[in-house]
Amino acid sequence: MLKETRPFVVLTIITGVFSPGAFNFSFILLRASELGVDQRFIPIVYAVINVSHTIMGIPAGILADKMGKEKVVLISYGIFAISSILVVVSINNMSYAYVLAGVFGLYVGISETVQRAIIPRYVTSELRGTSYGLYSLVTGVCFFASNITFGFLWDNYSIYMAVTYSASLSISAIIGMTVFIKSYTVANNKNIT
Repeated sequence: MLKETRPFVVLTIITGVFSPGAFNFSFILLRASELGVDQRFIPIVYAVINVSHTIMGIPAGILADKMGKEKVVLISYGIFAISSILVVVSINNMSYAYVLAGVFGLYVGISETVQRAIIPRYVTSELRGTSYGLYSLVTGVCFFASNITFGFLWDNYSIYMAVTYSASLSISAIIGMTVFIKSYTVANNKNIT
């Protein structure tokens, strides 16, 4: 039983590495304000995140079916790392805030569409409910910690420190997911789909 659930445990650990750096959309809204977006238009920045998220849902699902869910999650980690770095790009232009919101929305759309869909592949049907619960617990606790840590670093040190923290965890998770995909593929002598 333990050997059978090992890939799920490794996958959950990788998610547990990524999630503490995956900050909330509210920091994108804060950054938009810093970039000069008037408070009256912050809801439009939020709308851009949501529209981008919504538009990406179906293509992310199709892509996951064609190339594999794990690889698409890897792409979402990469897009998150890019959006993290874009947070600190020094373009003092209100239009840039909307670009940043759009890229962040792409990450959310891919991640939320595909991430949980991986779980059934690595657990038996008897453990599926427990596995979803454990996975949600890990991501929820880590996401909560992420927002506290990211906000603390931004407030008490700098936005650069917060982004370095976040991007470092993203890159670590990208490496972990890449190794996970290669290990699983080699071990089972088949492609992940």
